[in-house]
Amino acid sequence: MQKKQTILVVASLLVVVLSVTLAYFTAQIIGKGKDVTINSADLKIIFTDSDGSISGSNIEPGKWNVTKTFTIENKSNETYKYNIVIQNLVNTFVTEGYLQYKITSTNGGYNMTEFKDVPKSSAPKDKILAYSVVIPNGVTQSYTFEFKYANDESVDQSDDMGKKLSGKLFITEGTEQPTLLSQILKDNPTRSTRSNNNNGTNDFATPLTATTTGTLFTSTESITGITTSPKEVYYYAGNTTNNWVKFGGFYWRIIRTNHDGSIRLLYVGTSHDTTTGNIGERVFNTSQNSPKYVGYKYGEDTSLDTIRNNTTDSTIKTYIDTWYQNNLTNYTKYLSTSAVYCNDRSLGTGQTYSASSNFDFSSYYRMDYDTDGAKANPSYNCTDIRDAFSAENTSAKLTYPIGLMTADEIAFAGGVAFQTMNTPYAWFISNSAGTQVSKSWWSLSPLYWNGSYASVWRWNSDYAFLSDINIYFTNAVRPVISLKSCIKYGTGDGSATNPYTILETSSDARLCLSWIPSLDPDISC
Repeated sequence: MQKKQTILVVASLLVVVLSVTLAYFTAQIIGKGKDVTINSADLKIIFTDSDGSISGSNIEPGKWNVTKTFTIENKSNETYKYNIVIQNLVNTFVTEGYLQYKITSTNGGYNMTEFKDVPKSSAPKDKILAYSVVIPNGVTQSYTFEFKYANDESVDQSDDMGKKLSGKLFITEGTEQPTLLSQILKDNPTRSTRSNNNNGTNDFATPLTATTTGTLFTSTESITGITTSPKEVYYYAGNTTNNWVKFGGFYWRIIRTNHDGSIRLLYVGTSHDTTTGNIGERVFNTSQNSPKYVGYKYGEDTSLDTIRNNTTDSTIKTYIDTWYQNNLTNYTKYLSTSAVYCNDRSLGTGQTYSASSNFDFSSYYRMDYDTDGAKANPSYNCTDIRDAFSAENTSAKLTYPIGLMTADEIAFAGGVAFQTMNTPYAWFISNSAGTQVSKSWWSLSPLYWNGSYASVWRWNSDYAFLSDINIYFTNAVRPVISLKSCIKYGTGDGSATNPYTILETSSDARLCLSWIPSLDPDISC
């Protein structure tokens, strides 16, 4: 559509203040719309309601609903695209799943199969509800726009007393729907780096708990045998509050982007204020008497090479796979199969593999801090393809695209080995109330073999730091998944009460392609 043909205001949608008397909601109309007919070239938009206003009093939850109708007629010889927008939306309602809308249309217009939550906004903000809707020449599309406030006898909806909903319905020139990644980059304009200079500054030596909302930190990721050069990645660190995502019916926190541009998420739970924050508790492996058992999958323990043959699933992998199968199978099309979950079994400098004597894995030296700053040196790199677990890597193949957070990712996010983090906590251990979200939980990073039992890193909730733990002990399980880079942004600003959502479609998301700055242009989603 040419700029001169941009479509303007259709009509006022509604301006309503809701208050409560006993069990009833009373609506006060503080603004009225009018019939509007706008012609742009040969494109005609008609708001068909009498005056665009809402009337009523003593509106009972479950019975209050509002319907707005309009038509768009294209009498031109060209096909146009348009967005459906609520301009200056304010929605301060608290409870989720009750204040909802649905759009239906005729003749190829935008249609919703079910009601969705009205986007939240504490201050006036334009919210696009539908992007680039196509109207061919000679076609008229009729729209029905429904609002309702649902009732739930099992939930206290009194938190919505005195809340506000206001806005104007607009039709604007069509634009492409942004990806979730582009929205994240837009919402976090500040870029920063953290240093691990062993001769001076070491930003990873002490816990990071400073407020960092609006900031993305940058680093790189290299996967031996997969990437041809280091790939730039973005990550959240410190006490950020805008990396919440609601996906698959669960709440997650964004960890970082991956080498393929996908977005890595850490499980939080079924609500943003949970104190559980895990899918259950399990041992890492039911056996501990071999170094091979630090593997997410493993082979025989005759050598470092043979334990990397990855023929047998660990106990924790089986547990996570079962949870995935029961909860996320229908969402697989949205998840990256190339994202890597690194179970780094490389040895520390000067260490020698032996099934009968002790040795340390390399993450011990990267995580464990001492006063000379030689440690606390995390890395996103995975130096052996047999440790680079993904759903595509035949050398370290996952059953499903899901894993665990690594100790290095925890260190990047603000955690430190054996140094207590006091409140405010870094984002990865906090719920929306700022308290720890889970019991002590497993990482994916091997730590050492002492000749008798094997250990990996875990987040120790008792002391709020990274610590070692025997793989035979029971700890909480917090899975990690990665959304494809091309997944479209739905709603939300990343806050706990208004988390990011994605645009869920009926089509197969594996077919989409995306170009991400600083990443390979031929990345397949």
